[in-house]
Amino acid sequence: MKIDSTRFIVLTLIVILAALSRALPLVIDHTWNFTAVGALAIFAGAQFSDKRLAFIMPLAAMALSDLLFLNNGFSLLVYTGFIAMVACGFLIRNKVNTMNVILASFISASVFFLITNFSFFYPVTMYPRNIEGVLASYTAALPFFRNMLIANLVYSAVMFGSFYLLGKRFPVLAKV
Repeated sequence: MKIDSTRFIVLTLIVILAALSRALPLVIDHTWNFTAVGALAIFAGAQFSDKRLAFIMPLAAMALSDLLFLNNGFSLLVYTGFIAMVACGFLIRNKVNTMNVILASFISASVFFLITNFSFFYPVTMYPRNIEGVLASYTAALPFFRNMLIANLVYSAVMFGSFYLLGKRFPVLAKV
């Protein structure tokens, strides 16, 4: 598959900028889980023509920002959640519009929340391994879900909106 270099460079720059938002807690005191990485996954799924790159770019950005900024280790569940978020971007890739971006933002945050907070997945957990523990885990994570949902909506508007406006100005950015 031929990759248009101008489109690829612009998309890559957007991915890098979004990944850098994970460093914000180190620079300023801001609300946890309010970063652009969820929107980045949706955006990559919707915009990269090559499906392999749609997965590789946001996951590589996540891995690099984990190494540089977070130092809290690799979580297979978190990366699985982001893979699901890229898949949400695939669902809207040929029909990107405001409503679909909003729906993808909501669905991807919900799927991520469900995957990453299901306490039975964790070998060691502070929650009992029963329905009460699962419910306690989900309840404790609700503020993080809210922040991710709002961040997905805000950053998706910025990323998709900016790319749309750039595409109007520079038609070479249109999908091939």
